[in-house]
Order: sequence, then C-alpha cells, then structure tokens
Amino acid sequence: MFVAQHSARVDLFDELGLAALALYYAGPAVREVAKFLLPLIIMAVIYDFQRYWALSLRGTVHVAEPRAWELAWFGIGHGTNQLTPAQWCQLHVSPVLDGVTGIAYLGFIPLFLACVAWWRFREKRAEAVEVMWVMLALNLAAYLMYLIYPAAPPWYADHYGLGPALVSAAPEPGGGARFDALLGVSWFAHVYGRNANVFGAIPSLHVGQTFLAVLYAWRFRSLRTVTTGFWLLVTFSSVYLNHHYLVDGIAGMGFSLVAFLIAWAIRGRASSTTAVEQLRR
Repeated sequence: MFVAQHSARVDLFDELGLAALALYYAGPAVREVAKFLLPLIIMAVIYDFQRYWALSLRGTVHVAEPRAWELAWFGIGHGTNQLTPAQWCQLHVSPVLDGVTGIAYLGFIPLFLACVAWWRFREKRAEAVEVMWVMLALNLAAYLMYLIYPAAPPWYADHYGLGPALVSAAPEPGGGARFDALLGVSWFAHVYGRNANVFGAIPSLHVGQTFLAVLYAWRFRSLRTVTTGFWLLVTFSSVYLNHHYLVDGIAGMGFSLVAFLIAWAIRGRASSTTAVEQLRR
C-alpha cells in the first residue's frame, strides 16, 4: 500500500512539474500565469507531504479540549444537555443546505483564486501577487500548528468519542457525505478520503483563507460583497458539515490577520526604503 501511495505521489509531482514547465515556456503571457500559480503549486506539494511526517512529528492529539472550548463559548442548550453548534446542525439538516454548503466548501480555493486573478489580471494590480504568497505563508503556518497542536475535528469526536486519539483513524467526509448522496457523486469522499492530516482542525484554513480574501478585498476596495458573503457562507458550512468547530474558524481568522499584517509591515518597510533611496539620489 505504501508503495502504491508513494507511486501515486510521484506521479502527481511529475504532472505538476510538467505542467509548470509547460506554462513557463509557453510564452510571456502564459508565464505570468505560471508565476501567479507558483505559490499554489508549492502549497499543494507541501500539503500532500504532510502524510509522511505528521504521524512522527506531531504532538499529542487533542480531542476533548477543542470541544470543551466550543461548549464553553458557543454551547447551545438542548434539553438538559449542551450541544456544540456542529452537533446542533447535524440535528437540523436539509437537502438545500447540504447542496449549498457542499458547493461552497468544495469551491473555497477556486473562488479565492478567481478573486485574486481578477485583481491581478482584470484590475492589473501588480501587488495582487502578494496575496498568493501570503496565502502560502498562511497555509505553512497552519501546517506547523497542526504539528504543535494537533486537534480532532467534530466528526471524529462524534465517530470515535473523546478518549485518547486513534491515530490510525481514516479520513472521512463528515457531513459532506450528505452532499455526495444528494447529487449521486463521490466528490467529498474522494477529496477528503485523501486528507493528508486527519488531525489538522485548528486553525481552519477554509475559514482563514476566505477571510484573507476579505482583508485584501477591503484593502483593494474591490469584490468586498463577494468575498465577505463567501467567507460567511464557508464559515457556516465548516460547522454545518461537521468539519470544524467555531473556535477552529476563529483561529483561522487570527492566523489570516497576522499573515496580512506581517505582509503589510514588510510592504511598508520596503516602501520606506525605496523612498529614502530616491531622496538620496
């Protein structure tokens, strides 16, 4: 099995490499697209490689603690019990919500890319390339956090309980299985069956990355309604589909804000340096 998985990974990297070379040598216009997509390609490779180091490098997996935080801060009364918002949502599902949230959750990267591509190629903002590199930095910081504080998603706690983590637990699509059943597809089963790290719940990159788009939309004064609406929908979807607690999403927003502010500071320092050099001339 390991050999087969390794072979599949090699095939993936070969395909990515060939695609990158084809884009780079296709001409100046297409080369700009390749440069634009480079952070995404790097992110995809490093994400996939998590399967090789997560088990040996990560700390103790936290299962009960994230749920305890969620209940303390966002618990919903249900009879004599307290439910997390994710648990409450599993009792109030509907086909319409399954469809809408499933599409939003699967489409968070394409919509993010569409927004950044609009800024870069439609509005001709050269600084939009920064958004892609900040997105990469956000993801890398999250991957590191998954090693420092590995946390179980709500679907895992519902399936396996709150005891010591079963580190060999297979990835599952959570509430996304309802979306697959609704449309007669296996999209969630396929995507989340290949999850490189089951215990990478805090921070939520779905929420964090869509929030990053909101931050840049307000900075660029463009696509504010689209990015804000989509961020709110993805945040709800992450809970409704039983993939994340609200605290995961808040952590994702925090990581996103820090990455945005660091980029802002670096940009400001670079601008100051350039201004000083111009004055000296």
